[in-house]
Amino acid sequence: MTTTPYRSPALGGSDIGRCLTRIHHDRFTTAERVDDDIRRRALSDGIAFERQVLDVIDGLHPVVHIPRRGDRDATLAALERGAPVIAGGSLGDTEGALVGYPDLLVRLESGYAAIDVKHHKVIGDSGPVARQAPLEALASPAAEEVRFRGFRRRDLLQVAHYWTLLRQSGHASDRAVGGVIGTDEPLAVAWVDLTAGTAPIMDEHTAYVDAARRAIEHGMTSPSVPLHAPWLRGECRRCDWQALCMAELESISDPTLLRDVDADLRAELAAEGVTTIEAVAALDPGDPRLAGSVAVFQARARTSGSLLRSDDASAAIPLPAAPIEIDFDIETYGGTTYLAGLLITEGDASTYEPIADWRGDTHGEHALMERLFERLASWNDDEVVVFHWTDYEPRVLIDAAHRFDLSIDGHTSVDAWFAERAVDLCDWTRDHLVSPDGYSLKIIAPLCGFSWRDDDPGGLQSEIWFERLRAGETAMEERILAYNEDDVRAQLAVRSWVRGRDAGDGPGSGIPSVLTHPS
Repeated sequence: MTTTPYRSPALGGSDIGRCLTRIHHDRFTTAERVDDDIRRRALSDGIAFERQVLDVIDGLHPVVHIPRRGDRDATLAALERGAPVIAGGSLGDTEGALVGYPDLLVRLESGYAAIDVKHHKVIGDSGPVARQAPLEALASPAAEEVRFRGFRRRDLLQVAHYWTLLRQSGHASDRAVGGVIGTDEPLAVAWVDLTAGTAPIMDEHTAYVDAARRAIEHGMTSPSVPLHAPWLRGECRRCDWQALCMAELESISDPTLLRDVDADLRAELAAEGVTTIEAVAALDPGDPRLAGSVAVFQARARTSGSLLRSDDASAAIPLPAAPIEIDFDIETYGGTTYLAGLLITEGDASTYEPIADWRGDTHGEHALMERLFERLASWNDDEVVVFHWTDYEPRVLIDAAHRFDLSIDGHTSVDAWFAERAVDLCDWTRDHLVSPDGYSLKIIAPLCGFSWRDDDPGGLQSEIWFERLRAGETAMEERILAYNEDDVRAQLAVRSWVRGRDAGDGPGSGIPSVLTHPS
């Protein structure tokens, strides 16, 4: 029996490289999708950035705009006329199985290639070789090589998809190339040879399309059960079907809920009867199937439902302390700091001290940083230790010191102040404790008994609150302050939890070891 798809079964450019379970759900599952402010904001930000870039290109080149999405005839006509740049084009194969809506099609010497605009950085330190072209000369990449970020490979699969459709229409460039414009400054096209390297992008595209088409053909006759079982990966955080798949994975205690277990390792373990997290926890950490993996340790922490110490000692876990302990966290919007929260703890008393400038511009940030640096300098070095979570706060303050020519009195540099007086509590936690599910403060603090007052806390959420504050919702100021205060109190809760696990030999001595748990 054949069903009518929930969405077109054709594979589009945005589908390429996605989880095959998601490919099925997008087309055949009618359950309610996850929809939240963060996803909507990411989509609108991406559209706005794309419009910004296309407006710039419009001012630099004679661009043919295809006025109606999906107008393949108009796109083909522009290609046949040899238009230098085509925006909003539509491509498709003769079978109707593959479609594509590239942001730009650019005429090269031997034919056309696609450029896509992405609201993220694409140039990094490693990954496929790329050559950049300025927006003024889209088709003229420089000889100098840069690196296209390896974890942005889906961007390249997408332009490979468009090149495949151009080839089928007879308008592709001789060489399979594709370009991506990211948010890297200055704006430029990163051109990549899609056939280069030991694992060419074009080969990966072909293999992916074959697999995706099999998944879709299966869904046409079996819409209720995907061909491919879900497994947890980074893409899940941004997927509309996250809740659906997570419920399924958690119900069977699927090993891919462990960060070092992917679908291939899951299959290898299952072939030998290891099919749950509990079974992984019972394995020897030196098991050759898990060589170099911390999956066994994470599985043990997960089955215990708590943090475990990473060594086999019962002595105190070294935790910096001082008469005055300060927990520090900042809030930013668009790269501009508008709030720095300090939780000052002396003995049993903790006081939250926010330093804010709600203008959210450079002048406000400068004023805030001056006040913050003065406050940090007001404590004697031998009486204070400052805690922060990850290296974000140091990076922001070091950058601000350079931009605004600021310093912390008594120290040669802000870098030196952090090195002498501050502790990255996230790094400390990684060094001494094993988490069931990563080292985000939103994961670790609840394991230590802490909960945020807001029912949807997070850095990205706070940016949305700040936007609402600027739009006139004055209640958002109180919400942001409460969130920031909870963030610094969460850091204190982690240390208090460790100090409270004292079996007689000092803080943390009563925390069970991952090497012996479960017994």
